[in-house]
Amino acid sequence: MTNLLRTSLIIFLGSILPVVVQGFIKQGSSHIESNGTSAGSGIPKPTTNIYLAVLTDITSIHYSTGGYENLAAARLAIRDINADTSFLPDYYFDMVFKDDGCEEEAGLKAINDAYNGDKKISALIGISCSVVCDLAGYLCASDQWNIPVVSHSCSSDNLSDLDTFPTFARLSLSVYKYVDSIIDLCQEFSWHKVGLMVNNIEWYVKTANKMKNTMSSNPRYGINVYLEKFYFDNEDEASGAADNEQSDTYRLMVEQLNRLKKKVRVIIIVGYARDILFVLKTANKLGMNNGHFAFITQEFIQAELDKTDKQLVESINGVIDLEPFQNKSDVNYISFSTSVKEIVEEQGYKKTDKDVVNLVAAQMYDAVWLYAKAMSLALEQGVSIDNGEELVSIMSELKWTGKSGEIVIDEFGDRMGNVQIMNIQDGEFQHVGTWWMSRSKQLDLAKDNENKTQIIWPGNPESEPVACGRQYELCQSESDAMAKIILMALVCMAFLFGLLVRLYLYNRTNK
Repeated sequence: MTNLLRTSLIIFLGSILPVVVQGFIKQGSSHIESNGTSAGSGIPKPTTNIYLAVLTDITSIHYSTGGYENLAAARLAIRDINADTSFLPDYYFDMVFKDDGCEEEAGLKAINDAYNGDKKISALIGISCSVVCDLAGYLCASDQWNIPVVSHSCSSDNLSDLDTFPTFARLSLSVYKYVDSIIDLCQEFSWHKVGLMVNNIEWYVKTANKMKNTMSSNPRYGINVYLEKFYFDNEDEASGAADNEQSDTYRLMVEQLNRLKKKVRVIIIVGYARDILFVLKTANKLGMNNGHFAFITQEFIQAELDKTDKQLVESINGVIDLEPFQNKSDVNYISFSTSVKEIVEEQGYKKTDKDVVNLVAAQMYDAVWLYAKAMSLALEQGVSIDNGEELVSIMSELKWTGKSGEIVIDEFGDRMGNVQIMNIQDGEFQHVGTWWMSRSKQLDLAKDNENKTQIIWPGNPESEPVACGRQYELCQSESDAMAKIILMALVCMAFLFGLLVRLYLYNRTNK
């Protein structure tokens, strides 16, 4: 869908949807929680109903199973809110679920069906992917809708534009919010040059360019960044282009990785989980898991990976992945995971093989609570709870520790947060460090008895990859060129000196 067509469609829908006849609701992927039963505590409150449209992805290849956990987490949050008789005692929360499919067409339909169902929707909660958040943000910011969107997962930097998305907030970190932790990680390992591979999606490219500018101009530790934009979409994924060495998509990726191999040994990958996996699997086929390269990703931990696939496990081994910080071994998080899994079992949802639920499920739980807490504060301040822009503005006044960790929302509706540094070891994500937003020593990496980081690098080398290569091969070209220039200058000077001496002797002899 082109930007012009999408914008036109959004404007059109924003103007006509409010007058569409209410009562239509799509069967199949839609579920409405009944007052006082599934979503509630079992004891209905004689109060006003607040209906939340909960959107998440339960159909795409990489997120579907985790999507059911997200849905269960939203149900759990609503149950907990309703069970607390001292919190918003005059209101009862309910939910309408829609599958957003993590793509524009399905997402737009989900938003439309939710808003024009037989329940008045007070807010959109969740939404799996930024392309759908983009649509929801436009529609919900319109004068006709003016309802909050509180996402648990969307990461586009575009969504931080307060003028365009005044009713949008999120519990996930934007892609750009990771840049400071990346700079500190590069400084820790003396990586002064990196490659940045980004899917050629408009908002990803815009964010990658912003990251590049920040990294290269950082006064504390400047980094040379080589940007490569690659192509990979739903059609490529469906057709198996990533595994087809004859496909144009695969061949182009090979060309781009070969270009980067001549310049850098550290590669940052920005994209969806499917994109990251495509890059890593191709790099593995090119022999780049040989102990000379490092790969850095963001929230790759959300991907659903087949750990029985030996080639896949080999491709991702040693990758550094960054995600919002949360101690998943904490007793409270384990208790939360148990409650979510009980709802998954109760509802007959598809299960995951993980011991604890994904952090995104915790962010979904906290997204519901963020809206409820903002609503409560608005009532205290005499602000209309029907004014979505005011509700999102109030969210910046809230601060608490939720299931996904410390929660602070800035004036742009973005979460400010600590970053957890994960390392993939034998297919498992291991916590090896933390980047602290507000501490003087921001980067804290796990060390062994010999003061070495406990990070496993691709190919299992004894030490971390070197920016210039272990033989300094990537920096030799510059030094060699300088040496040649100096040598040529010395030769020219010697030649000129010889001529002057000969001329002097000649003149002296012929006097």
